[in-house]
Amino acid sequence: MPADATEAEFDMCTARLGIEVPADLKGGVLRGYQGLRAMAELLREADTGHGGEGGEAA
Repeated sequence: MPADATEAEFDMCTARLGIEVPADLKGGVLRGYQGLRAMAELLREADTGHGGEGGEAA
């Protein structure tokens, strides 16, 4: 996801939740958010070892 799209999503989420991120901290918080999004995507793509059963218990 492009950085500007991620920033727009971040801004929308924080506004919806009523969270005010101070301007001097936004860069670091946004990088952390981008990192979490990237990790979540990797986890969704990871081979769970269940033979494609969608994570169901064996």
